[in-house]
Amino acid sequence: MDPISKAALEAFDSTITAFLPESAPHGLNRDVRLLPEAIRPSGIGGYIGAHPEPRGAIYGRRLQGILQISIRGGNDNNARSYLDQIVHGLLTQQHGDLRRAGIQSITLRPECADARCAQFDLSFEYQHKPTASSDLIQTLDLSVDTNITPHNARFLWDIASRTLSDTDTPLADFYAPEDVDLNASSPLAQWNFQQTGQCISQDAAARGGQMGLNNVRKSGPQLLWRPSGEKLKVHGFIAEVEFESGSPDGIGLVFGRSNAENLFYFIASKRHQYHLFGCRESGNYRFIGTPAHNVGFGLHTRHVLNITVYNTSLIATLDGVRTLEVISTSPVPAGEIGFFTHNNNDARFYRIRLIEFI
Repeated sequence: MDPISKAALEAFDSTITAFLPESAPHGLNRDVRLLPEAIRPSGIGGYIGAHPEPRGAIYGRRLQGILQISIRGGNDNNARSYLDQIVHGLLTQQHGDLRRAGIQSITLRPECADARCAQFDLSFEYQHKPTASSDLIQTLDLSVDTNITPHNARFLWDIASRTLSDTDTPLADFYAPEDVDLNASSPLAQWNFQQTGQCISQDAAARGGQMGLNNVRKSGPQLLWRPSGEKLKVHGFIAEVEFESGSPDGIGLVFGRSNAENLFYFIASKRHQYHLFGCRESGNYRFIGTPAHNVGFGLHTRHVLNITVYNTSLIATLDGVRTLEVISTSPVPAGEIGFFTHNNNDARFYRIRLIEFI
């Protein structure tokens, strides 16, 4: 058996137990069984991304199956009451708590319910994180079928910001478009290369729109990635970025950008505790799907952000934990990609890895 798949099954047992009552009422016992239907690699061939500390690779497995909970002992009325307590407890959990535990979805199968047994359709993602520092994966066999997307893939760009420190023009492979649609009182963007920290920084609290979720307008500084001066036109991709922020406000990526009025973006906000995907189409803003709540990022902490876009699926993963997955009403068009901030005057970027689906 694949050891990571085996670990995924073991991890599920402890995960689901944490969402159940600590003990059964006197005279009753419960049996919890997972009936796996499929276990597939997550990410690219099972590789999800880099873990910041200890440094190493994160591998993942996506498990789909049926969760069955049965009650033994006692009379039927007491068994039904206890089973109802379990069912209601699972279905009323905070979505963010379930996602952080790896449970992507859980749905009751009402046709299978009786006084002593309930079944749920379940999707669970397991992240196998390193316990000691090791070399990071630099190359992958991207021809492998991951069962996550129908595409083959290739590395398009891989650059660490520290390698830019010895050049006269460290931002030569980047382009900052003119700020548009900022608030009247907003400063302009300030993109810099910090020799001391050996990172790319954005140092102005520039923004258009409000910072909370009550306003869909989210405009801000962008730094597009243009290796060797070439515009990157990607529509299906995995982008992995190492970042750090001393500000609690928005930080993320812009992608699918054809011009200032047509683009997509991801923003993480610590101040307002959300992760969201949004877009601007013909100058009009909207959110894509429902933003994730009670998530953000740590201040002055190196994070690894992974954004996956293919067809109409948009997925965000932070430090190996999937925080948001939404479906767009139409496929993301080919366009440029780059860094994006929203009212963040202390954003730092350390590494880019870009994989293109082909």
